[in-house]
Amino acid sequence: MSVLVFPLIGYAITHSAALAGIATTAVFAGRIVTRLPVGALVDRLPRNRVLVVTNVVAALAYGSLGAAALAGALTLPHLIVAGLASGVCDSFIRPAASASIRTVVPREQLAVAYSRFNASGHAVQLVGPPIGGALFAFAHGLPFVVDAVSYLLAALCVASVRTPLPAPDHDGTPRTIRRDIAEGLRYLWSEVAVRAMMIWGGVINLGMTIVLVGITLRLVRAGVHPAAIGAIDAVASVAGLLGALVAAPLVRRTPTGPLTIATGAVAALAVVPTAFTTNVVAIGALLALGTFLMPANNAGISAYIASRVPDAMQGRFNSAAGFVAEGLQPAGPVLAGGLIAGAGGAVATLTGAAVVALSLVPIVVTREVRRLGRPGEWQPAEG
Repeated sequence: MSVLVFPLIGYAITHSAALAGIATTAVFAGRIVTRLPVGALVDRLPRNRVLVVTNVVAALAYGSLGAAALAGALTLPHLIVAGLASGVCDSFIRPAASASIRTVVPREQLAVAYSRFNASGHAVQLVGPPIGGALFAFAHGLPFVVDAVSYLLAALCVASVRTPLPAPDHDGTPRTIRRDIAEGLRYLWSEVAVRAMMIWGGVINLGMTIVLVGITLRLVRAGVHPAAIGAIDAVASVAGLLGALVAAPLVRRTPTGPLTIATGAVAALAVVPTAFTTNVVAIGALLALGTFLMPANNAGISAYIASRVPDAMQGRFNSAAGFVAEGLQPAGPVLAGGLIAGAGGAVATLTGAAVVALSLVPIVVTREVRRLGRPGEWQPAEG
């Protein structure tokens, strides 16, 4: 809900597409700025504690936004600071959650586990945006209040998990945050296939962010109702949920490298026509097409990383990979807002589509990606 609402409420406060883009950028920036040191910390701390504390802090950040918006006192600086805080919390939650899955799931079931993990995410995305848009139309602060409650529920769920999620064992060698960050980056660079796929992820995430934020701001300026804008995300999430339901057999039967290349190619082809329409049904259908293969692709890559990387390195490696895969994303909303303000919505969307197409280069030219096979053919972690 809040991902949709950030550009909407940013535009409502400032009446500027460019400033609304900055508000959305704050969330992505919070994720990226702390991503590398967070990975080192996740490999030092009990993972259940990390997940509980960060979900509670995120609930407080969103709760403050909801209270301020309902009181008519929300400002752009408050929106930016809370967005940064939520992004920082997310940078803890992602690697800790991924490492925890590896702790409780046998290696041979990782692909299925990550497929179901993606399915649950798409199920939530299905109902979140349209409800967020409808709540925003009723009262601007309501989506933030509900989101705050969702983070509190997440903290309670993690606290109820009985399986131990301790900090990983280490050999007792003296360690520093800087050394841990360097080890994570070196390990990522040594994994040629993952490195290429994370570079692809960084560029396609930038392109898709430009496209999606650009579409949202174009439709706002065209007077489309926020609930209808949320419905576009819902349509794409239906495709994502359907894709997640078939992800496990697709990952088992399809070589992971070619699946990644196909996912990027379909996404690039799907987003181009969205530049030429403001029809929510057409845009939703095109985004659904571009989204369908994403769950299987994400599950395959996540399971491959979990299989290849030792437990003691999971947090650092996932943070390093996430830093590369999402490092360019904070620029997306700002670029989208600036392009819309200066050149129009069609140019903004086409620019994003061109970036999505260019993202294919690192995975197409990397032999290790093209030859990356099915889960049963992967080499496991050495330690």
